Amino acid sequence: MDINYVTLCQIDELMCLRVDHPQAKALIALQGAQLLEYTPTGEQPVIWLSELAEFKKGKSIRGGIPICWPWFGDARKNPESVQKHLPKGALPAHGWVRDKPWLLEWAASDEERVHLRFRFPTNIWPAPFPNGVELSVEMRIGTTLQMCLTTNNQSDQTVNFSQALHSYFAISDVGSVQIGNLEGVTYIDTLDDWQENSSDTPLAIGEEVDRIYVDTPKVITIADSRWQRTIQLTSPDAKSAVVWNPWIEKSKRLGQFADDAYERMVCVESGNTANKSLLLREQAAGHLRINVGLRCPD
Repeated sequence: MDINYVTLCQIDELMCLRVDHPQAKALIALQGAQLLEYTPTGEQPVIWLSELAEFKKGKSIRGGIPICWPWFGDARKNPESVQKHLPKGALPAHGWVRDKPWLLEWAASDEERVHLRFRFPTNIWPAPFPNGVELSVEMRIGTTLQMCLTTNNQSDQTVNFSQALHSYFAISDVGSVQIGNLEGVTYIDTLDDWQENSSDTPLAIGEEVDRIYVDTPKVITIADSRWQRTIQLTSPDAKSAVVWNPWIEKSKRLGQFADDAYERMVCVESGNTANKSLLLREQAAGHLRINVGLRCPD
């Protein structure tokens, strides 16, 4: 295992990996295999981590890129095809793996990037979810950030599941940002009784937003006029995207979240959620890949 540019550190109760590479810096918690920070050299942070983030065992950290699997959000609002694989009774938001420890399988590096692979340490799941379903995530950290979440179904059943890479992006100021390439794309507005709608203009955030876009394009942009850059999020396997900002009142009720933090972040979450959940046949693998890069004016 090549561990150049990577060091192990403990922050409060959690073990983390700190990446300090000539091309970028990053921080990853082994709990949840959660990338918490990503900053290309010479740039402002691209991934946002709350100033009030708590590094506690069994508690999801606010910010970064939590892994949501095998359901997204409230399990009981997922499609019936997903729910049929889940136990009855109360279930945690966003699945089973975001607040559990993962294993670092290997690490490698060269002058361009650091490459890490993590594996969730069990394929034994609460019934009726089939056993034998394996989960891993790879990260390539350099001038761009690449992540690939892989579900490997080694069971003898077909599995339906939803998933997301719940990306919190760092922005200069919410009033300076527009989210593009979603013009004309149908979205479900969870704040308006889950009604469907669309818009012909880039999304500018001036109130609480919680939308599930379906049949999304491969590339979504976050244009930040104050920082004079555009974050380009490429997701070739994602059929949906969630855009979320809690705005003023909800920010006051959120844990690990400053009252004014809504001004400095926006979530654009690549995934397969709502009616775009995945069906993975036995002895097959499915992927959810993202590539995060910056475009800056000349």
